[in-house]
Amino acid sequence: MSNQEGNRDNQYNFDDYLFVRDNFNYYTDDEFLQALVQKYTGIEFEKIDRDLRALSDYVSFRFKNLADKANELENRIKVTKLKHFDAHNHRIDRIERCTETEILEQEVFSLGLYDPARNTPWSRFTKMFLLYENGESGVMCPVACSHGAVELLQKYENELDPEALEILNYIRDGKKGEYAKGAQFVSEIQGGSDVPANLVEAIFQKEEGPDGISNCWRLYGQKFFCSATHADYAVVTAKPKGVESSTKVAAFVVPSWLPGNKEKETRNSFTIDRLKQKLGTAELPTAEITYNGAVAFPVGPLEKGLADIVGTVLSLSRLHVAFGMASGALRVAREALLYSQFRTAFGIPISSFPLMINQINELDHYSKRSAAGAFKVYSEYINFGEDLISGIRQLEKIDDIEERKRRFRLMELIMLQKIVVADEAPAMIRKAISFFGGHGIMEDFLSLPRLHRDSMIMELWEGPRNVLLTQIHRDLGRVKDWYPLETFCRDLLKGADSDQLEEYVSEFIRIMSHDSLLRNDPETLAICHDWELFSTKLFIAYQEQALSELNYEGKELKFSKLLRELKKRKKSVKQMQPVIQ
Repeated sequence: MSNQEGNRDNQYNFDDYLFVRDNFNYYTDDEFLQALVQKYTGIEFEKIDRDLRALSDYVSFRFKNLADKANELENRIKVTKLKHFDAHNHRIDRIERCTETEILEQEVFSLGLYDPARNTPWSRFTKMFLLYENGESGVMCPVACSHGAVELLQKYENELDPEALEILNYIRDGKKGEYAKGAQFVSEIQGGSDVPANLVEAIFQKEEGPDGISNCWRLYGQKFFCSATHADYAVVTAKPKGVESSTKVAAFVVPSWLPGNKEKETRNSFTIDRLKQKLGTAELPTAEITYNGAVAFPVGPLEKGLADIVGTVLSLSRLHVAFGMASGALRVAREALLYSQFRTAFGIPISSFPLMINQINELDHYSKRSAAGAFKVYSEYINFGEDLISGIRQLEKIDDIEERKRRFRLMELIMLQKIVVADEAPAMIRKAISFFGGHGIMEDFLSLPRLHRDSMIMELWEGPRNVLLTQIHRDLGRVKDWYPLETFCRDLLKGADSDQLEEYVSEFIRIMSHDSLLRNDPETLAICHDWELFSTKLFIAYQEQALSELNYEGKELKFSKLLRELKKRKKSVKQMQPVIQ
């Protein structure tokens, strides 16, 4: 019981916590993230470290403030909006967004993340990882989609139509310092993740269309989930008519505007029918689109579209989901931990209560193993020159059996990581929110409610849990002649504790030996139940090994120490600023 008398002039405030939170530099003040970058970037570390310190000065403060301002309730009510017609009755389908989001997007894309003249694979990844500490913020989905567009177009760079090659150059290399934004429109109302069920048509038309273009492919039909609708170009799936592979899905790149029409706001023969009202990523426009003869340029062989989309574009999106959630977890855990050390109850910091200590440790460990796992998986992608193989048939053309196995592991790891990290993230963010009590649900008090809403979207983005678990099980059944189940599991968990490894190998073989997850019988239902639980344990073991390999022994964050250091830093910066007469 408190023996303090009542006082109508309560002087309590959150100023010290806010000072620490708002002056913490995401990279410079995070020894764990620095250790990860140093381990994986090798001889590039010195330059990447220097670049990240400079970038972090923007990401931690200016970019964070822009993202938070865009998420204020009054901004979310006003934007994003869709204006179908201008004042003169011209169809324009203009997407109106928050000014802060547009500024943030412009500054992020000015980094030229995919420009080989400005970024190596590791500098690109570490910069994207750092950017994700601010959540999706209406910007990181276009970053992810542009990444997929670049990788797919690069795969066929020597075979592209001149127009498609120009699109690649604009997204990747930029024009006069400006970089185009990409999107990917795959899902349709009847299919969702069932891409082979797509019905949008692609027709090659020799005659000149109303836009003055002839001898080109044109798209007809509807796409139902089109995120980053404001992008300059989109990778779109469609079934080409009048060809031998007319029942197969092909990949096309589609300009939002034909040359000279962006300023006029004349769309490339498609309409944006309506914007979706989503639980999360509220700053990001997601729409339903109808194509009515949009000019499109094929990417790769028409019959390989499905394999290319799944193997390259969707795989990269899944990588982004996972390392984006892992990056956000570092911030979530940090802000919750510091608040628990700042806030007192019953005369002591709430971080001193045993139940809270367990939750702090769980949240901190989750964030570190997720980040370590993300770096390790991405290192495999970089090891193969950022070249993803499109499907098992292509894999089996690789003669080097060890390379084939390693590439296959990467394919499965990308799906497994996406499933586990995206599944854990909402629960962990919810736990972090609980540290703040009632303040945790106040969107003007902290960013965690936005990150929680966004995590619900990420869990469904690029394939829900059940679809991917079924695909992994099916993939392993298809390759067991050249990659036995036991060998796969041992390779995946190489270096893990021997007793745990034997237990996991045994369970893995038992589950994967079941011939199909698509039968509705008691045995299959039991296997599905076990696989859903075991898949999480399996990938967490992979993350734990990645964290162990880092061998990190840095000091824990201490609120009081940080407060002193940051105030000293602030005072030092203030003294260094010149006095303007």
